[in-house]
Amino acid sequence: MSTKLKQIQEIAGAVKNPFLEKAMEQKKPVMGYFCNYVPEELLHAAGFVPYRMRAVGSTGTARGDTYFTAINCSFVRRCFDQVLSGEYDFLAGAIVLNGCDHSRRIYDNWRDAKKSGLPAPEHLFMLVAPHVLRESALERYEKELKKLMQGLEDAYGAKVSSKALKASMDIYQKRHELVCQLYALRSQKIPAITGAEMLSVLMAITAVPVEDANSLLEKLLAEIEGRKAASSDDIRLMLVGGCMEEPEHIALIEENPAVVVADSLCYGARLLRPPQKDEAKEPLAALTRRYLFHPSCPRMINDFDRRKEALFDAFNESGADAIIAEKLMFCDLWGGEIFLLRKEAKERGIPLLGLEREAYGGGEGQIRTRVQAFIEQVQNAKARKQQAANGKEAS
Repeated sequence: MSTKLKQIQEIAGAVKNPFLEKAMEQKKPVMGYFCNYVPEELLHAAGFVPYRMRAVGSTGTARGDTYFTAINCSFVRRCFDQVLSGEYDFLAGAIVLNGCDHSRRIYDNWRDAKKSGLPAPEHLFMLVAPHVLRESALERYEKELKKLMQGLEDAYGAKVSSKALKASMDIYQKRHELVCQLYALRSQKIPAITGAEMLSVLMAITAVPVEDANSLLEKLLAEIEGRKAASSDDIRLMLVGGCMEEPEHIALIEENPAVVVADSLCYGARLLRPPQKDEAKEPLAALTRRYLFHPSCPRMINDFDRRKEALFDAFNESGADAIIAEKLMFCDLWGGEIFLLRKEAKERGIPLLGLEREAYGGGEGQIRTRVQAFIEQVQNAKARKQQAANGKEAS
């Protein structure tokens, strides 16, 4: 394993890291946020270090279960358990988004916990993002971002100028380009990086200042150039799902003669926010369009057709053989999405395995058995297809 990958895995596996601690020593406030619809660039322009909230290090849900029921998503319960245990007492503030009914309740429960004297930052914000994708939703979303900007200014005196926002957008665009280079190395005939390693990278770069993230990515790209992280005979997989933050889970999948070469995950392709066509020159308007029209998840209720085409395009471009689609228990959004994707995959002749699991919830034996059986089916289907092709050539 490369030196840089080892460092990145250490960052991904901890709540805090040396880069974050150094930033705090320099009096840079850290702003926690949930969901890919909270613009990191805006927070960076306001002088904060954006920090993607996570349940890393979670050992249970006992504290979280005092605020959430057992039929709430395990990621939300574990993350809030970490909040109540004081793991996030370094945050200057936190932004919750109406991503789904489960995650949206974090805002209410955190405010209530704060009144009871439990760990909470001085300021909590609620950002409401549209649930539909259309031009008319842009105005609504931009108003919400302006409201958030005003809240940051009122609470911290953090005024965001157009110049500062444009500069931040340029820095994050560089991060975007570096991640795209990693994705290219991942999808080549013999991948230079595994799916588990890629997840660690994407978790790490959302837990450190973006300037450090760009430096880490540049050094990593230089280190793994020409590296062979898998075999050309491995089954190539695309992994689809929501909030997955356990590299060890992907490593379990890759124990088989398989490697994850593409994804559609929150900590994955949905972190990418490329510039959009006909973007406004004014930074906030351009940023609003990038975030609203970036690769969406099932929370965007009218975007399945665009989403599925992007997914299958990525599948084909990566040379993947099959898809594993996952959902956390009690996630209705992803339950419906996988139902629709299974139908689409069948029509296109693409093998798809649906998995349901708990975040950090065990069940490795059952998952391993199901994945092994699926990989064998894909291998057999490929072998039959190759035999048929050889037979045609011979005749």
